[in-house]
Amino acid sequence: MAQNHSTNYYKSLRERDAGPGGMPGSDREFPEPLDIRTSPVDRRRFLKLAGFAFGAGSVLTGCKRSAVEKAIPFLIQPEEITPGKAVYFASTCAGCDAGCGMLVKNRDGRPIKLEGNPSHPVSKGGLCAVGQASILGLYDSHRLRGPMQDGQPATWDAVDKAVAARLEEIKRDGGSVRFLSGTVNSPTTSRVIREFLGQFGDARHIVFDSLSCSAILDAHEQTHGRRVLPRYRFDEAEVIVGFDADFLGTWISPVEFTKGYSAGRRPGHEGNSFSYHAQFESRMSTTGSKADQRVRVAPSEIGAVINHLAARVAEKAGARFSGEGLGPVPVNDGVLDRLTERLWHAREKSLVVCGVNNVQTQIVCNFINNLLDGYGRTLDVQHPSNQKQGDDTAMDGLIDELAGGGVSALFILNANPVADLPDSAGVEAAIGSAGLVVDFARHTDETAAHAHFVCPDHHELESWSDVEAVSGVVSFRQPIIAPLGETRAAIESLSAWTGRRRTGRELLADTWPDQSFRDRVLHDGHADITHEGLQALPFNAAEIGPAPVAAGGGGAFELVLYTKAGMLDGRSAGNPWLHELPDPISKVVWENYASLSPDAAERLGVDTNDIVRIEAAGKTGGIELPVYVQPGQHDGTIAVALGYGRKASARFADIGPDWIEKRGTLGKNGLVGTNAAPLLAFEHGALRGTGRPVNVSVTGKSHPVVTTQDYHYITVPKHLAPAGHERRPMIQE
Repeated sequence: MAQNHSTNYYKSLRERDAGPGGMPGSDREFPEPLDIRTSPVDRRRFLKLAGFAFGAGSVLTGCKRSAVEKAIPFLIQPEEITPGKAVYFASTCAGCDAGCGMLVKNRDGRPIKLEGNPSHPVSKGGLCAVGQASILGLYDSHRLRGPMQDGQPATWDAVDKAVAARLEEIKRDGGSVRFLSGTVNSPTTSRVIREFLGQFGDARHIVFDSLSCSAILDAHEQTHGRRVLPRYRFDEAEVIVGFDADFLGTWISPVEFTKGYSAGRRPGHEGNSFSYHAQFESRMSTTGSKADQRVRVAPSEIGAVINHLAARVAEKAGARFSGEGLGPVPVNDGVLDRLTERLWHAREKSLVVCGVNNVQTQIVCNFINNLLDGYGRTLDVQHPSNQKQGDDTAMDGLIDELAGGGVSALFILNANPVADLPDSAGVEAAIGSAGLVVDFARHTDETAAHAHFVCPDHHELESWSDVEAVSGVVSFRQPIIAPLGETRAAIESLSAWTGRRRTGRELLADTWPDQSFRDRVLHDGHADITHEGLQALPFNAAEIGPAPVAAGGGGAFELVLYTKAGMLDGRSAGNPWLHELPDPISKVVWENYASLSPDAAERLGVDTNDIVRIEAAGKTGGIELPVYVQPGQHDGTIAVALGYGRKASARFADIGPDWIEKRGTLGKNGLVGTNAAPLLAFEHGALRGTGRPVNVSVTGKSHPVVTTQDYHYITVPKHLAPAGHERRPMIQE
């Protein structure tokens, strides 16, 4: 008997548009036949060609014997090791700056699997895809095996002598030293950097996060007197409002936030009411897909929405908000009215978060949270987060200082400004003007290629370190395996150049002298320490004014630059596992693309796979990307993922059999995807990508976007389908 459904559900727009006959090839198990009969390359050989092996002891060569050498984990086997039986060590993830606790599965002396540490108070057993895939980087044969001097292999002794001699000249001449790094939430690394820079009269540490939250810290400096990033307590929130903040996907600490968010989303869970979540965003995100109410807004409209919400909450609180002449509300008035009632009812159990990198917009967000008494409950600034510390203004100033020839020596740790900043040629030239450039990169990336010395840091599974990602919670990293090459920890290099050569373990002990404390942290993976906490300061509301409302004109579309859950800022561009990871929303793998709403695509006259050119309004140059039509996106926006088009992805060229290489993994640029950083710009002291007006033109070319969304159709073959059952329903109603 035929089933009647009032609603039809489809896996994709292609399936919906195919009509009753179904999509072409829907009766086949696989979308296209693969001719693999003539291929001499098996799976293990393929992965080995991609470069993930170490010597003859590759984890990818299984039980194959090597005629050259053997990797022997122990000369004398420890008593606690049983051959073939895994043991676990507590450590801390370094896939991003969130500082999640993890357990490292070790078998016969080799790390083989990473999982979350259930007892860790921040991540609570969670570990994201980037963290789990980071183990592949340990066995990456493209890692630098030792130091490089002027592009050639060198010895550590030669490098130390050359760097020390140059530093002595700088001291004698009164030169300037700049240390550029990503966020440093390691107490030991911070101390070693301070001691190193303390040798020089003119020295500064500049922190730059390519996934910038600089405006949040700058806003709190104005409203709270300290440049801090609050710890967002989603586990304490009953009403959550997000503005372009993908906190369940890639924003700041998604594993921590997901654990807290899910704690309030359990129906009937004792002690918790079911939280309410409203999301205002321009593209469909992981967070938006989970919201109780999702509202599409253009980036230029977010400031206006926040202003009107602030005015309504201020009226409830009897406070003054100098937002006269706010203009029309970009969304339905009833939406904001009902949301205001929910926020005011929850008061201190409410939380408003904003991902817009604009200081004034963040100040208004702080104002709303303060009116709702959220500080001290859902936002903690007395025991803040250390997960983002970047300063966009300082980074912009450093480039100007370098370009002016005012820097004698530049040291770079966990940063790749040539790839991450908009004017790569200008950044290259600026770095080239420094008399001494030392990079601690593990690969010869876009920035390290311009360094005089590359002093490769250990992989996190080979080194000692500590992490205090959240104030009061300390965790350690410990070496699970001896270094697989002649690398050296960055803190050991800095210690040597300070004139006090120490090992990583000794430097860690200098920070935490209590042996019993160190043993406890190594065993448990974490420890709570007592901080006095930052003194609570009154909220400074004197200069509270409306968030800027960007003009939407100047371009046909507004640009939205975002990060994918697997690629983040491109630091994992050489990891094939993460390229294979389907995007949580689009299910696209192995590249980035220009995401358009169905209406926007129709307006342009393009469809998925058509290549368009994106240029910033009023600027020359641009990038070309294939289109992917994505429902749920604002019609006036075009979204592009950052982190692609990286030098590290060139390794995936010509490594597979003919049936793979007939449709190349790499683009015409010889890389995976296209770098969208040229579309960024420094504006008002912050790195801005989202909301910039851009022009989009059709090129007439095409490129197939690979997605898993359309795989595994459920159309029943015609010769097997009873009447009324030609297509099985995806959802039983």
